[in-house]
Amino acid sequence: MALNNVLSLQQLFEGRVFRVPDYQRGYAWETLQRTEFLEDLEILAPGREHFTGLVVLHESDPRAQKVDEEGKSYRVYDVVDGQQRLSTIILILDAVRRELASLKHETAQTLAEGIRRSYAAVTDLGGQPLYKLTLNSDCDHYFRTVALSDQPGPEGPQITSERRLADARAEFAAYLQRWRDASGAAYQGQLTQLYLKIANQLRVSLYQVESAAEVGVIFEVMNNRGKPLSELEKVKNYLLYAASTLSIPHELDQAVNDAWGEIFRQLMAAGLTSSTDEDQLLRAHWLTAYDPQPRKWGGSKAIKARFDLRGYQGDEQRLLEDLLKYTEGLRASCVGYCDARTPERAEAFASMPHSPTRNEVKRWSAKLIRTNVIAPFLPLLIATRIRFANDSAKYLELVRFCEMFAFRVYRLLERRADAGQGDLFRIGHLLCTGQYRFDEAMGKLWTTLLAFSPESWFREALRREGYNWYEWAGLKYFLFEYEESLAAKKGAVPRITWEEVRRRERADTIEHILPQTPRDTYWLDRFDESERKNLTHDIGNLSLTKDNASYGNKPFPEKKGSPGLGRPCYAESPFFMERELGTVDDWDPPSLGDRRERLMGWALERWKIPADLSADVQAVPADQEDAVDPDLKAEEAWA
Repeated sequence: MALNNVLSLQQLFEGRVFRVPDYQRGYAWETLQRTEFLEDLEILAPGREHFTGLVVLHESDPRAQKVDEEGKSYRVYDVVDGQQRLSTIILILDAVRRELASLKHETAQTLAEGIRRSYAAVTDLGGQPLYKLTLNSDCDHYFRTVALSDQPGPEGPQITSERRLADARAEFAAYLQRWRDASGAAYQGQLTQLYLKIANQLRVSLYQVESAAEVGVIFEVMNNRGKPLSELEKVKNYLLYAASTLSIPHELDQAVNDAWGEIFRQLMAAGLTSSTDEDQLLRAHWLTAYDPQPRKWGGSKAIKARFDLRGYQGDEQRLLEDLLKYTEGLRASCVGYCDARTPERAEAFASMPHSPTRNEVKRWSAKLIRTNVIAPFLPLLIATRIRFANDSAKYLELVRFCEMFAFRVYRLLERRADAGQGDLFRIGHLLCTGQYRFDEAMGKLWTTLLAFSPESWFREALRREGYNWYEWAGLKYFLFEYEESLAAKKGAVPRITWEEVRRRERADTIEHILPQTPRDTYWLDRFDESERKNLTHDIGNLSLTKDNASYGNKPFPEKKGSPGLGRPCYAESPFFMERELGTVDDWDPPSLGDRRERLMGWALERWKIPADLSADVQAVPADQEDAVDPDLKAEEAWA
């Protein structure tokens, strides 16, 4: 690694073209980072310099030089770090270029062309554009054809990094437009001064490394005002560092780069681009393949400790094999992770043959997501995808179990988020490592469910008197599942999507049939004060709706309405459950109780544990979170 002094942007770009390797993440800066960058420029006084960060480059092949149409040579460098800053600088300079070009003044046109050739693109000997910066394959096409184009095509951003590029272009254009509106004839001079600030007053420290593997020894966090490295990137850097220590022949660094390129592509395609998503992937893979005890997980530090180089002294071959196994395991886990988190994508579960069973896998996986409980099940889901990648029947059996566990344990019984987690993680680990057959794992899982949600507790929870179901976290999911069941009886699907139900405020999408503040004599005659207190938020009194504001405190006959009225009413509702209410003659405590019983009966059947499973399991009290299986307890004690 060599430090090549502190350079201006003009010096950095002279004789170089840059490319972002595929193992790097896509464009990641948000409005916050771009705003800070603009603020730094605004306060930068003439003649002063501003250090804007570190750029780490790697010339992978010194022979791979590019030549432009004038015979000028450019050396090609991979951007190991600094891509976010370089991308942003080119985007703002290109915005300045477009504004100068629009002024139709000769000097402005000349400067605009100079900016294009120095920082955006020149023409090579073959007459093709030679771009000064090439982003990774996920977003480079969009970068060239939209973000840097004078006439962007009709395609919109498809992935998160493209959206950020689109936002950056729009923000910089709006920023300069405000200058234009306020400056009049002075606008060209202001644009010129902004360009000179960026090109000559901004400074970067340039590091050149001999191999990409050396990235791991540079810094844990390389950006100064940008985004710090995520845990996933820290792991990559450590693996590259470990590769650089090996004296035996290997291609570990290439394997790491390839794996991370694929992982970032998969995460971006699934819309899982936050550092939280990346951390969750790392954790889920670790719990699945290495150690199911969550208290021992420590992010990238746990992985470094597991592959501590001091433990491999004199055995480089074992180190190489272990690191390759980890790398490929993480890549494989990413497939299962993305499919579990975003199951309704067209490309989800692609390894499974197209069949009705695969469609059911996607449908039940979507239900699990709707429960808003996924983390406890990730090791199980990932393990099943790894061991039985093409077996859609096994995955369907598992994901249906997970949905039942999520609803019964976490939603209806409202147990702690870690209830049963120890068993779930360990069973997933033992399944992944081949210590359990699939049927053995499912047997253990049913035992765990019965321990944390005995049938008697489940029935009691459904029939709680005086419970505020309106504030229940599982209410929307419960009612939407009921809506699906009513639609299915008519050979239909809900007319209102889950996404619309999910995103709308509770007050807008949950109807109290008996209003919360009844004033009409219709209600006061049928419900006394005690009944209003106890039944207003009863599950039998609640329904999904699209027209809550229009119903208000109206009496039941007005809410019920009739077909053809031409106004919002139960009888004309897009929800099957409201249409069902439209068949009720009157709304009083007995009719509310009848509906409650109907809902409870449906729920008892919908989330019923199969009758052939043993119920002879000791229930786990709500204040305990121990493993329920003796074998699993013994394993934890041994570990």
